[in-house]
Amino acid sequence: MSYTLNLRYLVGKLESAAGTMETLAGSDFNARIVNPEISPIIEWDNDASKFANGNHGEDESVSGAQSATINFSIRLGIGDNIYSNPNWTKYFNACGIKNQTWTTAGMEFRPLKEYDNKTMTIWVYDIVTGGASPAGICYQFAGCMGNVTIGCDGIGKPWIASFSFTGKCVDIVDVANASLLDGMDFDTAHPEKFLNSALTIDGVTQCVTKFQLDAGNEISPLICQSDITGYSYYQITNRKPRFSCDPLLKAVATEDVWGGMMSGLTGTEAINVGTVSLISNNFTLAIPKAQQIQANSANREGIVSWDSNYRCLANGWTGAVTDSNLEPECTWSLLVGARA
Repeated sequence: MSYTLNLRYLVGKLESAAGTMETLAGSDFNARIVNPEISPIIEWDNDASKFANGNHGEDESVSGAQSATINFSIRLGIGDNIYSNPNWTKYFNACGIKNQTWTTAGMEFRPLKEYDNKTMTIWVYDIVTGGASPAGICYQFAGCMGNVTIGCDGIGKPWIASFSFTGKCVDIVDVANASLLDGMDFDTAHPEKFLNSALTIDGVTQCVTKFQLDAGNEISPLICQSDITGYSYYQITNRKPRFSCDPLLKAVATEDVWGGMMSGLTGTEAINVGTVSLISNNFTLAIPKAQQIQANSANREGIVSWDSNYRCLANGWTGAVTDSNLEPECTWSLLVGARA
């Protein structure tokens, strides 16, 4: 028998106790995942193990800790309405990003240390090719934490969140057809498009073809010999968020990119995605305080542009924040809809 890659699907659920695998149900299979990939990692004591046996024959290595990386993408759109949690919310939570509802106006996502160990269980299924009742295989991972990049790689393209999770590899099991999970209650909104969007950097209006925000999460294991995998769970131990884009060159009098960068000045930048609509213009990606750390001269459609990169700095400190709606530690936010 063979297993068809195109039939692979991924299901996730936040864990009640970090590192304790949840039992997943069809109701957890509700996010529109794209291209799930898995890479189990088994640690070996010595790949070239050999005792002094008088010949060149190798001996067996000893397998140890078991972990895995799980990568996938989601084309971002709103939930059932502008102020309800999209089904992709749980994957943001497991990347250390907390969500907040603004009454009936919108949803906002912010990276906060409170969610540094908001772990999740992830199961990935492969299905047998052909047959009326094909069985499957389920790869089971627990204690997963991840990093996410949010961006768009071209005008008119959808906003995409690309996830990279690390977790402990609990088991790989056969699954009968009757026990395969059926997806249900998927978000139906059309993915957000990068059109009719206003980008400003420190108050200067920009024209770009693409952008990316990397949450910059450093994922580390909580190692414990009492767990059969060698790990209790994974957690965020550092964050270094970065924002990049490709704005056009402007007169120095309008925007002194090199001068501002060399002086170490910080400013504010925001991707303001217009008015609320069911099809587009629902998102605002805001960085309350940013420091430019790269400005390479580039060529964009035969026009001089910048290859720009920014550090996303903390909003401020108590009593002296740049954005009063965000916590002092917050380095960026993704607003769906509007604040109340």
